[in-house]
Amino acid sequence: MSMTGKSRGAWAVIVAAAWLLATPGAGYASQTNGDKRQDLKLSKDEQARVQAAYQLVDGVMRGQPAPEAEAFTIGWRNHFLKAERGQIYVPFTLAIDRAALTSPDVTFYVRVVAREATEAAEADKDAKNAPAVYAYEGVWFPTLKASAPGRPYEISRAFAVAAGEYDVYVAMRETPKDRKAVAKASVLKQPLSVPDFWNGELNTSSVILADAVAPLAAALSPEAQVENPYTIGRMQIEPAADSTFAKSEELAVVFLVYNPALKEKKPDVLVEYRFHQKTADGEKYFNRTEPNVLNAEGLPPEFDLTAGYELVAGQAVSLGPFPPGDYRLEIEVQDKLSQKTLTRDVFFTVAGS
Repeated sequence: MSMTGKSRGAWAVIVAAAWLLATPGAGYASQTNGDKRQDLKLSKDEQARVQAAYQLVDGVMRGQPAPEAEAFTIGWRNHFLKAERGQIYVPFTLAIDRAALTSPDVTFYVRVVAREATEAAEADKDAKNAPAVYAYEGVWFPTLKASAPGRPYEISRAFAVAAGEYDVYVAMRETPKDRKAVAKASVLKQPLSVPDFWNGELNTSSVILADAVAPLAAALSPEAQVENPYTIGRMQIEPAADSTFAKSEELAVVFLVYNPALKEKKPDVLVEYRFHQKTADGEKYFNRTEPNVLNAEGLPPEFDLTAGYELVAGQAVSLGPFPPGDYRLEIEVQDKLSQKTLTRDVFFTVAGS
């Protein structure tokens, strides 16, 4: 059984939004990479809030306990996309239980440290200062918001780094309305293995499960891009909060294909989508959708991967025909010119309507 119609129409929207994109993360990293502590124009109150966040992370990096750092849990999810100048773009979303905070106004500090630097800092617990050179450092003072009633607070940002092994430290410290109250704070340490999309091998970005994909009339300003890191050029992606969907919803996936072979600046790539259902007896084939055909016949005449175009693949499928249960979407990317193939698996659950 194959699935067509609605999924093909949704794919057309993705294509219309995304043939010509700004490189993911273009301009983003340069705004906040490196040690920018002296460059921030902050009030005295903001300086004190930032310094408290720095000290929390400095202590955790040296393996010291942080008395304030267990007040609430910070949830983490991220994706990887190819950026510019040999870097990898890492958009991420944090989730915080709304009931755990007394105020949605927070200081939010992110530090990305190469793994070897983390290990050196932990070994030198008596050092007065943690290493001052980081792969990335950023600080913000947002008011946290929930995407829907009953949902946790969420905030998304991004950074760009070279491929490698890192530890990401996230400090979040609330700003109580009562200045005499003790501010709740937590620190998340997130190990991260950043893949290499610059080695010339056929690859894909992370496959993003999306609640919505929509075209924009124009690319965002650098300031707006920081707050909307899942906007890539003129394609705005709203990542799904989790991998469970109701039968009344659509399953939408979107990703980029990297380093295909080219003939006259055009690729010849076929992307197939096969759904498998998990049962008590194991896994069985359920259905498939029409493939994405990404070649000279289907791409615009001006399409040129060497001139800033991105090769976008994706699919959107109504889940109405899917019985409740657990599924695996097998995505197979075939590069016809190089005769190379790779697969990506996406696991999701269909709940009752």
